Amino acid sequence: MSKALQYLGIARMSGNIELGEENAKALVKAGKARALLLAGDASEGVKKRCEGYVYGFRAPLIVLPWTKTELGGAVGRAQCAVAALRDLGLAKSLADALAAEYGEAYAPAAAALDETQKRIKARKTAKPGKRRKSE
Repeated sequence: MSKALQYLGIARMSGNIELGEENAKALVKAGKARALLLAGDASEGVKKRCEGYVYGFRAPLIVLPWTKTELGGAVGRAQCAVAALRDLGLAKSLADALAAEYGEAYAPAAAALDETQKRIKARKTAKPGKRRKSE
């Protein structure tokens, strides 16, 4: 089994993945999705809608090298065309594993997730602003 597919299984067991187009869309629109995943054999209509979902959001759209059946098998379903990851670490690990296993086509998604991770880390380590004293 592919290491990248194993990350999807981990995401399913930990509850950090939303399966199905409507659930994934809701997660992206709420700003909580870190990556939107699309099966390689998904229809052009689904692909266009997913591109629309991520437009204006920081979640990258990752077209996976697997079929809907293979993706579904990794997440415990018969088939799955669209999924969204809510955990940044898992999304980054998945993108890195895809880049290592399937080539540099996945490097831009890995770089975008790395940039997001750096931005969040910098924000957490920044000096806190002045706080008002409570009365």
